[in-house]
Amino acid sequence: MTETPADHGDAANRHERAAQSHDRAARFWDGRGDQQRTELQRELADFERHGAELERRWADLVRQEQGPSNSAKDAAVVAGLARSRTRESARRLASALNRMAEVLDQTAVLADQHALRREAEGAGGAAVEERQAATSARQAAERARTQAGEWLKLSVEEA
Repeated sequence: MTETPADHGDAANRHERAAQSHDRAARFWDGRGDQQRTELQRELADFERHGAELERRWADLVRQEQGPSNSAKDAAVVAGLARSRTRESARRLASALNRMAEVLDQTAVLADQHALRREAEGAGGAAVEERQAATSARQAAERARTQAGEWLKLSVEEA
């Protein structure tokens, strides 16, 4: 069987589409509050993205075995691959930052609940600390969302 970089590029694209499908499924299950299915779908998406990266590496290997070339067309192909990888990495980072923001939001909610319990117990100092923890978690979540937005913009920029 003769393999070409394009064959592996096509396979990488299939993996990317599968990852996007799993991301959509994760959002669906997350919207229904099913954390187990949400996390499984996210793991599957990451698995597919890893498969895409392996296919790209395989394409690079095949390209190297074909020997060096100085043509402008090959340079454009390599530049396109670099842009594609940068965009995909930016998408993955944005996704991870958004997940982190969700966890931080949950942390803030839990800290608020602990603060209410501490107040009910008459432990005002501990309640203040819990509220500060909730505020810090919310601020960190907002920073993560802001960074995710920046990375997402990079992932869709045209070269």
